[in-house]
Amino acid sequence: RIRIMRRTLLLLASLAFVSLTSVADGAPLQVMSAPNLLRVGTAENIFVECQDCTGGDVRVEINVMNHPTKTKRLATTSVTLNNANNFQQLGKIPAGDFSKDPNAKQYVYLQAQFPDRLLEKVVMVSFQSGYIFIQTDKTLYTPNSKVHFRMFALTPQMEPVDRDEAAQTDASIAIEFVVLCFILHGLRSEIDIMQGKQIFYFTGLWKVVAKFQSNPQQIYSAEFEVKEYVLPSFEVKLTPLTQFFHVNSRDFTVRIKATYLFGQEVDGTAYVVFGVIKKDQSKQSFPDSLQRVLIENGEGEVTLRREDITKVERDINSLVGGAIFVSVSVLTESAHKIKYFFHSNKCK
Repeated sequence: RIRIMRRTLLLLASLAFVSLTSVADGAPLQVMSAPNLLRVGTAENIFVECQDCTGGDVRVEINVMNHPTKTKRLATTSVTLNNANNFQQLGKIPAGDFSKDPNAKQYVYLQAQFPDRLLEKVVMVSFQSGYIFIQTDKTLYTPNSKVHFRMFALTPQMEPVDRDEAAQTDASIAIEFVVLCFILHGLRSEIDIMQGKQIFYFTGLWKVVAKFQSNPQQIYSAEFEVKEYVLPSFEVKLTPLTQFFHVNSRDFTVRIKATYLFGQEVDGTAYVVFGVIKKDQSKQSFPDSLQRVLIENGEGEVTLRREDITKVERDINSLVGGAIFVSVSVLTESAHKIKYFFHSNKCK
């Protein structure tokens, strides 16, 4: 039966616990308390107590037995109960004696062997060695760029993983880089794990996989993508201020509007040349109309002068019935180029 204990229990692994008691009429109360989930490779507090005991020392052996056959002792420790101690002992469950499948539910028998009786409880086993949090500096990279990442490793108690003083070894984490979308052969890369960076030469969806060396079945990951950089697309609209060019007109002006498809105005330079498409469909450019126009906040303006035409075609009346065209190449500050070709209405 479960009774309220007279001492405050400090259980490191879990607030919940299982408690077993054994009592006979007039006999001392014997108690075993432990977390209701034992973590493999982690020291857990197993609490044993003999209430109302008098006399000499009471030796209690604590065993962890395999389930369900009890044919193998997985861990053992002992504690001597007396007035000088706190009736507590840490016992560490080794990972090597369990199935390597972290998804399989596994149980153990937790036993406390008192001199005159045995307390026993079935407890579930957890393979959660801790937690690894992985963070990359970006989620999208271009080929040949460096991926910087950092990791935070915590114990199941959410404390920083540190040096194992008992084994005199540093905590270690295995790190892998896995391609999700296809398999690569002969992968060339330069890796510097100590500085947390990796150079990638192949496009695709990648995953950083990390795991504790002590529990390689439990993996933690973070994804990122490597893809070729594609300059953003933009459109250019050419709008003439008049719908025709009269032979007596002094100039012909076209307004340029350049906008990225996501709505932002383009800043850059437009290279413009005018020409004419004659009635026989032959084309003739006006070399003196070649201009370099600054595009600011997505807008610019270019003008064809009458003199630009007459230097090529002295008899401007011969062009009546033809069509003015303008060819515009817009070069953004990031060196993205797009060319537009525009026809005006016929010359009059």
